[in-house]
Amino acid sequence: MGKSTEEKLFYYIKTGKLHRVRSLFKKYEPSHLTALVDRKGRTPLHACCLLGDDAIMRLLLKKGADVRVQDSDGNTPIHFALKYAIQTVKFHAFDDLIVPLLKACTCRGHVFDIENNEGKTPREYLTVLKRTFAQRREEEEAERKQRWRKEDKEMSEKKENLEWESKLRFEASQEDYSIYSQDDYLENTQESYDEWVERIARERRRKTESSKHQKPDTNKRQEQQEQKAKERTKELEKEHEAYITRISIQRQKLKLTSSLTDYEKHCREIFHSNTMSTLKFVDLPWPFEGDTKQMIDLLVKWSELKSKEERKKFLKDQQVRWHPDKFLQKCGNRLDEEDREKIIEQVKELSQEINAILEGEF
Repeated sequence: MGKSTEEKLFYYIKTGKLHRVRSLFKKYEPSHLTALVDRKGRTPLHACCLLGDDAIMRLLLKKGADVRVQDSDGNTPIHFALKYAIQTVKFHAFDDLIVPLLKACTCRGHVFDIENNEGKTPREYLTVLKRTFAQRREEEEAERKQRWRKEDKEMSEKKENLEWESKLRFEASQEDYSIYSQDDYLENTQESYDEWVERIARERRRKTESSKHQKPDTNKRQEQQEQKAKERTKELEKEHEAYITRISIQRQKLKLTSSLTDYEKHCREIFHSNTMSTLKFVDLPWPFEGDTKQMIDLLVKWSELKSKEERKKFLKDQQVRWHPDKFLQKCGNRLDEEDREKIIEQVKELSQEINAILEGEF
């Protein structure tokens, strides 16, 4: 017996198979899939946040998944996203998981105050997360300082040992050297081995006592080293932040490129198909379903992936594609009667916004 749609969707999310989840959305209504729940009342969006899968989570948000829905324990997806970030202490988890959830929620203040069955709100978890991140940064900085101190100490000891080894080798090479007195007809006054050992020990004690008097200089040197360590830590943090920013930008570009490819493919299937199947509102390849402002924002982001010349051509192609007259010529006889007026109104809004962009920029 095959798996149900619900079982397939949650299995694909659990195993991180984004392409499989996309294929399900092509077969079934988005509102049906995003509303499915498991035995604990958790939606697919709950599962993504619990596992920290931001790629599938963004797809679900795009398909209209509800950020405020609660499972049987009263947890929203934001509860799980914050718990994941706290447990893993991954600094990028906030930008990858929590920020998109907040952007998808129209009432951010309200969603932060929703209590689960334990009486915990996302706002409380966010406070814990900030404290955890701050503690982890302090621990990492302390570990770096300790490591640098250890390396400095090892280098200092190694240098001192090398100096003493060099001195001992020199003294050993002089064991057979005799010191003759001119007052007693070249009487041999060679230093014995015991005398040599005692003299070396005296010199070492003298050096140790001298180093004690130099302790203020050592403290000053240690303070200088700690200051250098702090400066180096700040440099590393800046480099790390720059690296995270670069990776985030690259990831966003990859996701935008993937969504643009899906959009163009969907447009070809709808506008250049020989079939005469009826088109409902949800069947059309809107850049973002049901919200003109978000559609335009996404079109602009797609255009920014291209060069200036290609950007202008891309926007002009969209202008032609969504021109009301052109659209009706291609699809007018296929529009569903119930959705016809809604579709035409959406096409007009989208066309006007695209025209405004072209007039303002070129």
